[in-house]
Amino acid sequence: MKTESDTSDVQRMNNKAHRTTGLVWAAILPHGPDTILEITQDPALMAETRAALEVAGRRFAAARVDTVILLDPFLVHTQNSSKTRSLFQGKGEISIGTAARAGGALEDYRDSYACDESLAQSILDAGRAASLPVVGDAGQNGEQPILWGALIPLWFTIRPLPQPRPKLVVIAPSPGVPREMLMRFGELLAEVAKRSGKRVALIASADHGHTHDPNHPRFGYSPDAAHYDAMYCEAVRTNRLAGLRDTSNEILINSWSDSLWPTLVLAGALQVEPMCVNFFSYTLPSYYGMVVAVYDPVR
Repeated sequence: MKTESDTSDVQRMNNKAHRTTGLVWAAILPHGPDTILEITQDPALMAETRAALEVAGRRFAAARVDTVILLDPFLVHTQNSSKTRSLFQGKGEISIGTAARAGGALEDYRDSYACDESLAQSILDAGRAASLPVVGDAGQNGEQPILWGALIPLWFTIRPLPQPRPKLVVIAPSPGVPREMLMRFGELLAEVAKRSGKRVALIASADHGHTHDPNHPRFGYSPDAAHYDAMYCEAVRTNRLAGLRDTSNEILINSWSDSLWPTLVLAGALQVEPMCVNFFSYTLPSYYGMVVAVYDPVR
């Protein structure tokens, strides 16, 4: 899935890569396991999304970033229960990984990534100074455990690159954090990136409505899944992510999406560092929707 436009954009980014620092690249990437050819039992199931992720990966490589800030939906999943639809329970916090490494396994494939401890500490300090509900996560024995929500976007971005690879900061926003506060935190991320002197990428790991399939044993069906996904895609295509902050709790609970909270952090960052959006794909190959979109700076 490589086009003439894709090639010219990569060349343009290569020409600028040595001149600019701060937030220089961003993306919304899904975390469906079947996008990974090495572990799927049905290569055709998510082939379209996989192809879009491969294009995003080439665009990421061309941006030549120093550090990736990855917005992980970990707390969306672990603090809440799809069985009881208790989507807003759990601590209202923004967890920032401060360990030296982050790692985990997808079936037989284990990955470990060097973390940018200095940037993570700068984000944590700035968040505390701004009275945002940030907490540090020092991990276990110097490594922060990460699951599919982080590992799959990294599979297509940092993982394929030769050493020395970009470093990583993993941040998990909770649904318990007020939406305006999440956007303010996104603004703070862009501001810290500007001051860092580094080339920084921001990736929102996000899947969308999970209640598309009436036969799914865990999530079931709600028409709000299609409603939410349509709103989300429109917000991405029109580059108006901030409008998603007005999504009703009812739609969020019924659709059981994990994408709103990482996306609102991205929306805040884009208000400080405006970017052009490239909407690559929306697919619904199983019970949940997936979007691949890449953002390039307006310069």
